[in-house]
Amino acid sequence: MNEKAWMDRVRPTRGFPLVVLVLGLLAWAGLGCQRAAGPAGQRYHCPMHPTYITDRPGDCPICGMRLVPIKDVATTGPARPETSGHQPSESLAHIQPGQFYCPMHPEVVQDGSGRCPKCGMQLVEKKEDAGRPGQPSAPADSAKTVPGRTMIHLSPEKRQLIGLTLAPVERRRLVQTLRTAAVVEHDETRFYRVAPRFAGWVRRLYVNFTGAPLEHGQPMLRVYSPELYAAQNDYLVAWRAWQQLPPDAHEEARAAARALWEAARLRLELLGMEEPDIRALEERGSAAAEIEFRSPVSGHVVQKRVAEGQAFQTGETLLEVADLSRLWLRAFVFEMDLPRIAVGQPAVVRFPQWPDRTYSARVSFVYPHIEPRTRRAELRLELDNPRHEIRPDMWADVELVLDAGERLAVPASALIDTGLRRVAFVDRGDGHLEPREVRVGWRTDDFCEVLSGLAEGEQVVTRALFLVDAESQLKAAMAAMAAHAH
Repeated sequence: MNEKAWMDRVRPTRGFPLVVLVLGLLAWAGLGCQRAAGPAGQRYHCPMHPTYITDRPGDCPICGMRLVPIKDVATTGPARPETSGHQPSESLAHIQPGQFYCPMHPEVVQDGSGRCPKCGMQLVEKKEDAGRPGQPSAPADSAKTVPGRTMIHLSPEKRQLIGLTLAPVERRRLVQTLRTAAVVEHDETRFYRVAPRFAGWVRRLYVNFTGAPLEHGQPMLRVYSPELYAAQNDYLVAWRAWQQLPPDAHEEARAAARALWEAARLRLELLGMEEPDIRALEERGSAAAEIEFRSPVSGHVVQKRVAEGQAFQTGETLLEVADLSRLWLRAFVFEMDLPRIAVGQPAVVRFPQWPDRTYSARVSFVYPHIEPRTRRAELRLELDNPRHEIRPDMWADVELVLDAGERLAVPASALIDTGLRRVAFVDRGDGHLEPREVRVGWRTDDFCEVLSGLAEGEQVVTRALFLVDAESQLKAAMAAMAAHAH
């Protein structure tokens, strides 16, 4: 066989290996696609982001966590579409008041009580004001569903496995202890300035240093004033003229003499002389060249601005004296705590210097301003200090006991704070747990006051709450996908 004939025989079979290779690649790709799609009907979700659901295995595009298959989808209870976060308004329109229906399957309706043939849940009676399924005993203001969550069903075995516990919604006394810091200040109502109402010189200074202790009535300084000396002499002249007036003097003369005496006395009072000093002047019968200033309270010298022999002008401050028998505490609280604080509220005060001592104080004033940078409000408390051991500018720890009285309350562990709302899960019986949006008021370390969303006597989940919430979100997301697919 020549070369040309051999080449003609081999040429038709040269493309056969290429065809086999292409068919093999197509078959491998088909198997890979079938394997990537996963078993028929199987769905996957991210444990950290239950709202992300897909029919293909892989990693979560949000956090990168491995997706896990959703198991027992059909046994977790039928899902209700919640594409907008609210139930369709016509879901109970076909049910007449007095009829019984299934909260999970509103299409199941009968005239008498019983159980749902689909899920086994106890049928409930529709009331005149029934707003939606599954809410016959809930408060009227909890008739709205919680967006992104739905009712779920947990068997007794699952409840025991996750450690789920319940607690009742009940009325209880709410007492909260508010702890804050405070700084000691002088009582401004017991702060005195020694400022003579006349000009003169300091002849003698008995208190010659700042911080000197003082007792009530103790001499502080002696001054000389020509103005005061002349006023004393004028008073003595007027007083003697009034005293020496004969009994049969004319009425006009008596009135003039009395007016002159009273004017001279008023002048002395305006210059700062007190009643004992004026009586001493009358008994002595001669003007005093010097006058003595005595301490008005028991306290200490806050500031000394004069020296012995120094001249001073009218109204010039020579000494500042403070009474330490009662002090002020300026305490700081956040503005959110202001509604719970009232004037007259008792407080317990402790000082780091004396950790074994406690002092009693009371709120006397709430300052009408807020610190713009720290968003803090300020309180004023009054504290007795009979031994003068507490000093201004000391720091103190203050505890305010806030008693709200008896309120409808729920354990704090029964609430999930999503940032936009607080959610609790109510046990509806037969293993069904319903999410409720709850408005809270007073809060203590262990309990929260219920303003709306829960009724007294209802049972709420307190343990395994995050697992229940994740299941509710997952079921709501699946229901939304199913509704979108239809």
